[in-house]
Amino acid sequence: MKQIIKKILKEENENLKEKFIRSAQKIAWILQSNVDTSLITNIETANINYISRSNEIEGELLITSWCEDPDLFSFTDQLKIVDKELSTVLLNYTFTSNGSFGKKKGKYNNLMFWFIGCEWSAGGDYSMKMKYQFVQEEYDDGE
Repeated sequence: MKQIIKKILKEENENLKEKFIRSAQKIAWILQSNVDTSLITNIETANINYISRSNEIEGELLITSWCEDPDLFSFTDQLKIVDKELSTVLLNYTFTSNGSFGKKKGKYNNLMFWFIGCEWSAGGDYSMKMKYQFVQEEYDDGE
């Protein structure tokens, strides 16, 4: 009987893991659909990880933008604008404890995200490849 219970719990966790990962992959599509596409040219998710013991999802957002002016002030202004665009969208979305991702229904948004790095080509294509970390470990399921 003990083995059967372990197997059932493992299967439930695997299904939950798959649901969280599929939901996390939707973040890029939701962002791409809601941000200024002349400012942000590409959005991807990467390194998505589900931690079953704490029911936590984490991953990275890879954001591509541009900055033609090789001035550092222009670069930081562009970072701030991109960050504001992301915040405008992501602060309205959250995961639920069952792995779904969508518009927040509760009072709080527990999806955290922060800037962790950027690769900037100040010549040639003038691209900015920014990396953000996201994580959610607490859930407000609209109760």
